[in-house]
Amino acid sequence: MVTPYQRFRALHYQRSPLVLPTIWDARSAAVCQAQGSAAVGTSSAAMASVLGYADGEQLPFAELRYLVGRICAGATVPVSVDMEGGYSREPAQILEHIRELAALGVAGINLEDSVAAPGRRELLAPEAFAATLAAVRAGLTAAGVDVFLNVRTDTYLLPGPQPLAATLHRLRLYEAAGADGLFVPGLTELAAIQRLCQATSLPVNLMALPALPDFAALAAAGVRRLSMGNFLLEALSQRQQQLSQQISNDQSFCALFA
Repeated sequence: MVTPYQRFRALHYQRSPLVLPTIWDARSAAVCQAQGSAAVGTSSAAMASVLGYADGEQLPFAELRYLVGRICAGATVPVSVDMEGGYSREPAQILEHIRELAALGVAGINLEDSVAAPGRRELLAPEAFAATLAAVRAGLTAAGVDVFLNVRTDTYLLPGPQPLAATLHRLRLYEAAGADGLFVPGLTELAAIQRLCQATSLPVNLMALPALPDFAALAAAGVRRLSMGNFLLEALSQRQQQLSQQISNDQSFCALFA
């Protein structure tokens, strides 16, 4: 029998990129599933927002675990969860968090190399993060837990003078440490995307942004996975504002049923 992890992993090696819709609760997961999505993935920012928290591991892990449990209870497609930095800087605690989510049925995890600090975000040292990643991978292997580790680097969200060179350096370290995929949010320049994809056998994951090329161009460049970040929730929130304003203007509920 094919497991959700095996199904999810295989989706990263098909001809077209896996377009992974963002979810934040059981209802949004059910909608995406009904529309034919092959898998779904949570957004940390979206999940925090719906419960009134800021992003950056401000949503307590216990509440994240509860939401994920409700999502997995109704999902028939693989579920990937954004764990930000792992809710700890200690490999043993990150491993335990992943094991708890895997026990709920989660097939994939996003783990990122930047953390929130007071008033800012900062990149972790690449060698230190790679060591953490290697320890987590070793722990998962020892425990017999199969989870797709999609490792996010924020070299383009928090860019230095040479973000592509920094990304390639981190890619080599993370690949050697046991990453299953590399997520580079903020990268939109096609030549850099092509170079990154050519530098690794890992599936490369990009995030929706206005300047991101279309799916066909990204597929030709070698991209394997596309994520929506929290932008789906933001678009729905804007629609809610529009409807509320129209109801107020019209003094009627007709807009809800148009």
